[in-house]
Amino acid sequence: MLMMQDMMGKESEVVIERARVSDIPAIATLFIESFQESVLHHCGGHLPKPQAMQDVFTLVYQAEPEAALLARIGGKCVGYCFAPANLSRLWRKALLDGHLIKWTWRWLTGQYGFGLHPIKIIIMNKVAFLRSAITPAKGANARILSIAVAPKARGLGIASRLMGEAVQYFTECQAKRVRLEVRPDNAAAIRVYEKWGFVEQGYTVDSQGKWLIMFREMEHHDV
Repeated sequence: MLMMQDMMGKESEVVIERARVSDIPAIATLFIESFQESVLHHCGGHLPKPQAMQDVFTLVYQAEPEAALLARIGGKCVGYCFAPANLSRLWRKALLDGHLIKWTWRWLTGQYGFGLHPIKIIIMNKVAFLRSAITPAKGANARILSIAVAPKARGLGIASRLMGEAVQYFTECQAKRVRLEVRPDNAAAIRVYEKWGFVEQGYTVDSQGKWLIMFREMEHHDV
């Protein structure tokens, strides 16, 4: 514990790199730790079995491995960012590679640890997001899909460094516009996003309340 505390005090010890398949369990754990209130809301008041979130992040990773960024301290995962430049690739993979069928089977056989009611909430929320995403003024194929930093590693600028790597990736991919959603009361996250050029452009709503929609218009210069 003392070694970890010493390392947390040194930003130079933070390494930002591409995630690997073997990192998915740690990423799933960090997601649940960071967004526990939302996870409990979606899963009927109790945490799902680890397999549930691991399956979701496996799909996201496989759809665009280059978009999976990880922050490490001493080899330990302390933050991540999924920044796909082509979100439609994720939906195609979910539909065509059998992920939805596998998820349904695992849910029906109790491997996820939640019943029917959470499925209704998840579907309702996804429909709300899709409705917002297909509105021309709110559309963008490049996304900050999920970003989180472990509580013990916060205050070291890790989220900002992850965002910087994501913006660089979007630039390399020639993305024109990047979208993200954040809860309006998450002031710390909003400051980081504004630092990297994201601006507020409306809201969408799910079963927990409002999401602030933010965009960054990417600039590309001919060489």
